Amino acid sequence: MRRTSLRIRAVGALAVTAALALGLPATGAAAAAPASGSAPSATAGSLRSATALPTLPRPDSHGLTLKSWAPVAGYGDRMADATFTTAAVFTPRGGTPWIDPVRVPVKVRIYLPAGYRGDPARPYPVLYLLHGGGADYQQWSQSDAGDVAATLAGSAFDGIVVMPEGGRAGWYSDWAGATDGHFAPQWETFHIEQLLPWIDDNFATARDRSGRAIAGVSMGGYGALRYGGRHPELFSAVGAFSAGTDIYQANAQKIIADSMWQVGASIGWTGLLNPWYRVGGDTFHRMETVFGPQSGWPAVTPVSLALRDAYDTYAGKLAVYAGGADGTGESDIYGWNHTLHENLDSRATLHRFCTGHGEHRYQYWTEDLKDFVSLVYGTPMAQCPNGWGTPAL
Repeated sequence: MRRTSLRIRAVGALAVTAALALGLPATGAAAAAPASGSAPSATAGSLRSATALPTLPRPDSHGLTLKSWAPVAGYGDRMADATFTTAAVFTPRGGTPWIDPVRVPVKVRIYLPAGYRGDPARPYPVLYLLHGGGADYQQWSQSDAGDVAATLAGSAFDGIVVMPEGGRAGWYSDWAGATDGHFAPQWETFHIEQLLPWIDDNFATARDRSGRAIAGVSMGGYGALRYGGRHPELFSAVGAFSAGTDIYQANAQKIIADSMWQVGASIGWTGLLNPWYRVGGDTFHRMETVFGPQSGWPAVTPVSLALRDAYDTYAGKLAVYAGGADGTGESDIYGWNHTLHENLDSRATLHRFCTGHGEHRYQYWTEDLKDFVSLVYGTPMAQCPNGWGTPAL
């Protein structure tokens, strides 16, 4: 008989602790629990809404089953959430899973350009935006975080923004091991093998690497560098904002290992208080649960991928941003990103490196995003964002 055991703790306190442990502000979904303690369930089959969202020609495809397609309040028909089930979230592993069902709903937020409905034949570029640790798919659109609609307003980018769920501590990986409850997320499979072709099949997109860019913040910056380095045939530009770049570093491993115990494989509020979503054991076990045997880490570590010329094909449309250069704020992240910059330089890989004072906050990251879209879709700015001076190339 399967069972689910919950630890009785204060929801708000745990969410804030988890967010702080992962180096992110406790905003939006991490700031307060919904009144019921969980998100409302999706209604199967509600694939169209009263706001006349675009029709999805292939809603169930590429391993994804669409459960709902619903507008986000306040954005009319320009922002909507797709809720899926997929065998990639979660996969049983190492025994009988202690949760039933093992598949849980996973959401993707999509922001459409103003002219999308009026020009259905136009192929639009797609920007994939990855959220940070302790957060969820809403982070880039929240007014107290990424505020993507306001951030991109008037910018050179006129395309589709895809903001997928990546788990509170999923690390954009296909987990090699499993949680203490015998299941594992396969985030890279979900994002790369399922979601990406699903977006191309259901929206008017430019269906090759020239029309796709990927960027992310913190844990999501690691994800952007990981996916961009491992799948250069799929993307033409990569942006990393205060990213994790080196999983060999002791302080980086502590952040990752702590996240495995504090929030584990939880998704938003799903599993946040459930011990079976967590990963016990020592630091090395938790690291290998996410990234696999250490012998394979060079293939998933951005500083190592740089030395393998994994970013050469981006022809300068690789941008790395980090604060902490003055020894305050996110100084560890500055060190990791400076090493990435040096490794890219050693291989003569063209890139834009912007750094200066700064902390691990969205007030810097939204400016990073504006700079990145200018680099990719418009005219590169002469100066870095945040008053950081001339970029290193």
